[in-house]
Amino acid sequence: NLREDYVERNKVFSCFPKIGSDEVGKGDFFGPLIVCAVYVENPEQMEDLNARDSKSISDYRVKLMAPQLMRHFLYSLVKISPEKYNELYTRFKNINVILGWAHAQAVKNLLEKKVKPKVILVDKFGPEFRVLKHFDDKSIHEKTVFLTNAEMDLAVASASIIARNVFLNEIHKLKEEAGLDIPLGASRMVDAAARKLSQKIGRANLSRFVKTHFKNYSRL
Repeated sequence: NLREDYVERNKVFSCFPKIGSDEVGKGDFFGPLIVCAVYVENPEQMEDLNARDSKSISDYRVKLMAPQLMRHFLYSLVKISPEKYNELYTRFKNINVILGWAHAQAVKNLLEKKVKPKVILVDKFGPEFRVLKHFDDKSIHEKTVFLTNAEMDLAVASASIIARNVFLNEIHKLKEEAGLDIPLGASRMVDAAARKLSQKIGRANLSRFVKTHFKNYSRL
C-alpha cells in the first residue's frame, strides 16, 4: 500500500532523536568503502544546514557542508581501505556481509557514547539480518528501520555528506600516491586509469587502490 508506505516513511523521518547511517564508495572501483552514522537530537539543529543526499550535491558543496555537520553532530566513521576490503571480500564473497558489519559498527560506536535514539535508520542495501545479527540487544532490533532512499531523511543525508567528504579525501590521497588522476565510479574511463596505474606499479599492487572483485579488474 503506497499510502501506508508514505505514512511510515514520514513517521520515521519526523521521529527524533535519531541515528542515521549511510555508505559511500560501494559503486566505485577505486578507493575505500566508508560508512558513517550520525546522531541528531532534534530537527531544529538541521535548519540552517540544508543537508540532503550527497549524490545530489556537488563535491564542492560536500566539502563545505561536511565540516559544519561534523561540528554540529556526534558521528561515527567506519573506513575500509581497498586492501582490507579485498581481504574481506575474498573471505566472505558477499558485499552485504561487509556492509552489514560496517553499518552495525558505526551505529555501535554512537550507542557507546550513551546516546538514546528513538529510531535507528539505515539506508537499505540488502537483507536486514546482515546488520541486526551484530546486536544482541533486542530493543535495538525493534527501533532499527531499513528504508530505500533513506537519504531523504536529515540524519541519513548528514551521514551521506560526511561519508562522501571522507571518501573524496581518501581518493585525493590515492591520486597523490599514484601520481595519476583517479576517476570515480566504474566506467570505461576508470578502466583506462587502472590500466595506466597497472603499467606503472604492476597489477599485483593494484589491490592497494581498487576493489578487485569489480568487473573492471577482470577487464584489465
